[in-house]
Amino acid sequence: MVWTSPALLALASAGHVAAQNLQSTPIMGWNSYNQLSCSPNNDKITTQINALASRAFVAAGYKFFQIDCGWASRDGLRNSTTGALKIDTNAFPNGLKPLSDLARSKGMKWTMYSDAGVRMCDPQLPSPVLGSLGHEAADAAFFKSLNTEYVKSDRFIDDNCYADGPAANQNAPKDPRTDFPTRMGTMWNELKKVGIPGMLICQWGTPYSSSSGLQGPAQWAKGISTSFRLSDDIASGWSNVFRIYNQAVHVAKSGLIGPGFIADADLLEVGNSDMTSDEQATHFAAWAMLKSALMISTDVSTLSNDLVAVLQNKDLIAINQDSAVKPISLVQRWTGDRDLWAGDLANGDVAVLVVDLSNAGRTLNVQLSSLGISSASIKDLWTGQTTTGSSLSKQVNAHGSQALRLSNIQRSTAAKPTYNYISASTGSLSSGANTQSCSGCSSSTKVGYLGGSNGGRVTISNIRTSQATQIVRFDYINGEVGYLGGGTNERIAAISVNGGAAKTVSFALSGYNWDRDVSKDYAVELSGFSTTGTNTITISGVGRAYAPDLDRIGVVA
Repeated sequence: MVWTSPALLALASAGHVAAQNLQSTPIMGWNSYNQLSCSPNNDKITTQINALASRAFVAAGYKFFQIDCGWASRDGLRNSTTGALKIDTNAFPNGLKPLSDLARSKGMKWTMYSDAGVRMCDPQLPSPVLGSLGHEAADAAFFKSLNTEYVKSDRFIDDNCYADGPAANQNAPKDPRTDFPTRMGTMWNELKKVGIPGMLICQWGTPYSSSSGLQGPAQWAKGISTSFRLSDDIASGWSNVFRIYNQAVHVAKSGLIGPGFIADADLLEVGNSDMTSDEQATHFAAWAMLKSALMISTDVSTLSNDLVAVLQNKDLIAINQDSAVKPISLVQRWTGDRDLWAGDLANGDVAVLVVDLSNAGRTLNVQLSSLGISSASIKDLWTGQTTTGSSLSKQVNAHGSQALRLSNIQRSTAAKPTYNYISASTGSLSSGANTQSCSGCSSSTKVGYLGGSNGGRVTISNIRTSQATQIVRFDYINGEVGYLGGGTNERIAAISVNGGAAKTVSFALSGYNWDRDVSKDYAVELSGFSTTGTNTITISGVGRAYAPDLDRIGVVA
């Protein structure tokens, strides 16, 4: 459901709206933040513009050039004539127009950064840099004077971005707000008036508190931007990639992403510290196939040739820029072992990503039968080699991946199994687990408080099935958002069949609303079933942590 407020409708209809001509596929380019934080300057930016051109990044498609925070004046004043933000002339003594002209002369598009709050984000507390709130028209006109084609409008939340004023108590935390659409909608309307066709809403994946409950940006940002951030900021290290990757699961599955409406997973960390080359390659492949913007954020002038090859991989860029703009979806997670993702492309091909989660070198195998495919031409996008068959095995290092493109696909004609679904609320509850109302659940109820300090659990009994080992389907809710510095956007459950050894299972974020954001048919491979008698399945948490809330389970008939 996409909710639009009357105020937002008024904003959208006010004044002249220029025709939109931004590309409908994800943007590709360079952003200063991960390399320079909020301390860019003229010389550093000039170096990156020239390096992007000389090292063939522009030719590869990386055309959007963006200076993030740090370009604006730190004196707390606006231009006395225009009312627009001023440039920090200590960092940019000649202003930004010569840099915009240089970037455009190299075949790039100029983009700008601002904030929808009273103050921009800045490492200094409180931030001395003004934001765009209340001055959107003046700032949009200033951005246009620089030949800007895209604007990143930041979050006005967190510990260095002041939403409502410069005082400490006006510094908004990462909490839901009721004014996301109106604030962002105001800037979007002004950008369109001056002919700037693209905007990224960057509010860290924090939910919007609407009259119908919490909503993620995929639900409310369409119509007031061309892109939205699906997550909190990225940072160096595999754990941050995995955190965002888990948050992308429900967004990719939502069906809301498509041409002209992009889910941005944040900047690329390729070229930065704290990840192996294999982890960086997997990170890039995941962002490309999730149809995120591909914004390099490292020093490209010193980047190794191997990492240049990763970022300029033509096959992965082609998938990212595929006209269908359909992100890959998580097909199945084998917790602690591997993930299998897949998604359709415009010409009928299928993009596949298999990611090692074991954190050890091993052989990674993909069976096409898991995708309902009996055979296909399989192109390894890392090596460029193509084979034909029903599976592919490859040796990978820790957190390495198989990035594949399937063509000449033969679909399986085997009958799919029939599932019997059982409401979790019909199970036996103990140790604090309870039933709760749930408008999005199949029977309007769910089981919550599984795990925790009391060890809450539910046991579902009298299950009959024809398969001893099978894929069990789980409909669940996990609305526990993990932000930078804490949380992985997953909840972990311990699942036991017939009292046997419990299997640890990761359930990725399903959304923001604990009442209705149900992830359906989550595939978990379980064994130990009797095919002649009745069975039980027991679900609890791991340690003192909570498992997801459960709607129902599906077992093969």
